[in-house]
Amino acid sequence: MVSFKQVVKKGFFLMAALLLAVGTAACSSAPEGSQGDSGSTTNSATPPAAAPAANAGDETPKPGGILKLARAQDLSNLDPIVPGDNMTIWALLLMYDQLVRVTADGNDVEPALATDWTISEDKKTYVFNLRKDVKFHDGSVMTAADVKFSLDRARGEGSSWSWIYTGIESVEVSGDNQVTIQTKTPYAPLLSSLALFSSSIVSEKAVKDQGKDFLSDKEFGTGPFKLANWQRGQKVELAKNPDYWHAGKPYLDGVELVQVPEDTTRLFQLRAGDIDIASNVPFNAMAELQADPALTVMTPQVSRVDVININHTHEPFHDVKIRQAINYAVDKDLIIKTVLMGNGEMATSYLPKMKYFNDQLEGYKYDLEKAKKLMAESSKPQGFKTKLLIASGDETDRQIAVIVKDQLAALGIDVEIQMMESGAAYEAVNQMNYDLATTYFSTDIIDPDELTSFEVVSTGGTDAYHTGYKNPKVDELAEKARAELDEAKRKEMYLEIQKLVSEDATFLFLYYKPATYAVQNYVKGFHVLSTGNYRLEEVWLNK
Repeated sequence: MVSFKQVVKKGFFLMAALLLAVGTAACSSAPEGSQGDSGSTTNSATPPAAAPAANAGDETPKPGGILKLARAQDLSNLDPIVPGDNMTIWALLLMYDQLVRVTADGNDVEPALATDWTISEDKKTYVFNLRKDVKFHDGSVMTAADVKFSLDRARGEGSSWSWIYTGIESVEVSGDNQVTIQTKTPYAPLLSSLALFSSSIVSEKAVKDQGKDFLSDKEFGTGPFKLANWQRGQKVELAKNPDYWHAGKPYLDGVELVQVPEDTTRLFQLRAGDIDIASNVPFNAMAELQADPALTVMTPQVSRVDVININHTHEPFHDVKIRQAINYAVDKDLIIKTVLMGNGEMATSYLPKMKYFNDQLEGYKYDLEKAKKLMAESSKPQGFKTKLLIASGDETDRQIAVIVKDQLAALGIDVEIQMMESGAAYEAVNQMNYDLATTYFSTDIIDPDELTSFEVVSTGGTDAYHTGYKNPKVDELAEKARAELDEAKRKEMYLEIQKLVSEDATFLFLYYKPATYAVQNYVKGFHVLSTGNYRLEEVWLNK
C-alpha cells in the first residue's frame, strides 16, 4: 500500500549536473462481473497462467533452490489485519491466501481459496464455495469456520483495515465448505476487498489458543510458503509449503527476503552473486546493469503514484494556497528527466493509472510565477521553515529531496532535509510527527475504493494517510461510490473526487513510474503484478 522512499546539502545546479552526467553512463469497466452475476458461478477453479515474466521461456521448471530477494525495508507486523507497508504486505501474500485474488494482468479477480461463487439478484448475498482439503502450515485442515472467523476478525475492532469492510452485514457458515456474506446494501468493491491481504484466512483455533498477539511475529496461513525464521533487521526466511493446494507449486525450496537498505549495497551484492534479485534499482544505474550479460533489468508497470505527504495539522499547511504554491514551484518534469532518466510521467491524481483514473486533470505543471502569486496571497507571504523527511539509503528520494529543497527556496521556504531509518520514518508519519515526507501509494486491489479510503477520506482509518486532510464532499462521494453499482455513475463520482483532491493540493504530487528490478538470468518466471507484489511460487532457478 505505502512505502517510504544522508542528504548532502549541495546546490541544485551541482546536483542536476551530476545526475545528468551519471545518466549518460546510467482497468476494465466491470472487472468483478466475470466471476458471477446474479445466480451465476465461475467456470473453473484453476488460476490462469501468469503474464510474461523475467527470463520466461519454454523450459521445464526445475524444483529446488533458495531464492534470495533483496529489499530495502524489514517487515513490521505479520498479522494480516495490521500492517500498511508494502514490504510486509507483499511478504504476507506469500504466506497467506484469500478467498479470491487479483488476476495476473491486474484487470479482474479470480478464484483462490474459493472455487466459485454466486451473487443474488439484489446484489447483497454472496455465496462462496471453498476448496476442499486445504491445509494450514501445521497440517490442520482449513474449514468454513476459519473463513468466517478471519473475515469477522478483519472487520472487527482490532483491525487496522476494518474500514474497508463496512459494507458487510454478516459472514456465516452455510455449509461444510461454504460461506455466505451478506452486505448491508449493494456493495460494489466487495470482491476486490476480499482479495486484500487483510482478508487472509488464518486458523481460528491457533489464534484463540495462542492469544490475540500471536500473529504479530508468527504466521498461520495456507499460502505457498511458510515462515521459517525472521531475523529482524536482516532477513526473513520462508520455506516451501509441501501441502500447498496448487499442485506442483511452489518450485523453490524456499525464499530469503534480505533487508538491504542502501541501494548501492544491494547492487554490489547482486553483481557479486550474493543475491538473485535486487529491487528498487535506481534509474541512474539502469544502463550499466542492462549492459551486464548476466542480468535482466525489469521495469514493470505498476499501479503506483509517488507523492510528498503534507501534514495539514502543522502550520502553515492548513492553507490551501501554500499547498498549491508548493505544487506549482516544484518542477516534476525536471525530476523525471534528471532523477528518473525520463522513466516517468507527472502525477495529476492521488490515484495511480487504474480503474476510474481521471485523465482530464491537468495537475500542477511547473509555474514559478503562479507559485509566487499564491504565496503572496497566503498566510505566510514571506515564507517559513519546514522539514522534509526521507528514509536514508534511498538514492532516488535523496536526489528528489535536494531538488525540492532548492526549488522551494524560491518561495522563501527554508527546507531542512531530515533523514531516518526507513522503519523509523514510517512510524513518524503514522504518528503524524512530520511536516513533509516522501512516500508512494500502490493499490493492492483492482478497485479504487481502497486507495480512496486510505489516502483522502478523513474517516477511512488512516486520517487521510496521516495528513489530517478533510473535505466533507470527498468523504460523502466516497461513501456513495461504494453503494453505486451503475458503472457510469460510479466512475463520475471517482472523477469528481480526484478533481476535488487535486484542487485541494492534498499532497505534493510527483510522478507515476514503473517498478525497477535487476534479476540474475538463471532466475525464471519472476513476474511483478500491477499491484506491485510477486508470486514467487511461480519462480524457479536454472543453475
